[in-house]
Amino acid sequence: MTFSSEIIKFATSKNKPFTRKELQEFLMASRKDISTGTLHVLLNRLLENGKLAKIGRGLFSLSSNTKPQFVYIPSEAESTMAAALKRKFPFVKCCVWKANAITPFMHHVPSMSFMLVDVERIAMEPVFQFLQSQYPKSMILLNPSHSDCDRYLNMDNIIVVRPLIVETPLSSHQGTNTPSIEKILVDIVADKEFDYAGGAELFHIYTNAFETVDVNQKKLLRYASRRNRKKRIEQILKSSNL
Repeated sequence: MTFSSEIIKFATSKNKPFTRKELQEFLMASRKDISTGTLHVLLNRLLENGKLAKIGRGLFSLSSNTKPQFVYIPSEAESTMAAALKRKFPFVKCCVWKANAITPFMHHVPSMSFMLVDVERIAMEPVFQFLQSQYPKSMILLNPSHSDCDRYLNMDNIIVVRPLIVETPLSSHQGTNTPSIEKILVDIVADKEFDYAGGAELFHIYTNAFETVDVNQKKLLRYASRRNRKKRIEQILKSSNL
C-alpha cells in the first residue's frame, strides 16, 4: 500500500478532521521511513487532487467528493486467532475474516457469520490441525465441498480453512492481514462458501459497494483473472453500469 493510500485509509477510519501531527504519528507507527518533507508533499498532492480538504489551520479531512477506502476492522476473536497463527506459523501468510464482511452491501441479510482462514496452500493441513487443537468447541472445515457448505455454514462456531490465492489483494489493520474490497467482491463470485449471495443479491452487493466505497477496478479484474472469473465479473460490471 502506498503512503497516499494509507493517508486516505487513515482519513476514512478517523471519520473526523485530523491534524498533520496525528497523521504523521499514524504513519510512523507502521512505516518509519517517512519524513516531514515527504508528508508535506503528499498532503499537498492529495489536496490538489481533491482527495483531501483543508478545513482549518492545520486541519484536514476526507473530501466530500472522495469515496472512502473500505476498511475491514477485525473483531477481537479474529485478531486473537490471527496473532496465534502468526506465532505458530511466522513465515506463512494468512488472512482471517468473517463472511459477514459483505453484510453492509446486501439487500437481504442472511444469518451467516462463519470465520474464514485463508492461508497459503502448503500450510492448510497444519493450520487446520492447529485450529482443531485450539478451538475444540468449533467445527473446523478444511476446504469444504458444496454439500458441506450447504450443511454447516449456517451453524454457529464454524471456521473454514481455505487456500489463499497467490497475489491476493490484502489490506491490513494494526499489523493483521485483512481482506480488501476487491478480494471480497471476487471471492463472493468465485467461492462456494458464498453461494447464498448469488443471483440478484450479487448485483445488489456490487452496486452498493461501488456506490459507497472506493473500488479499484484494475485490481479487481487482475485478481478475478487469477480466479478465472474475469469474464463473469466484467458481465456484472456491465450489467450494473459500473
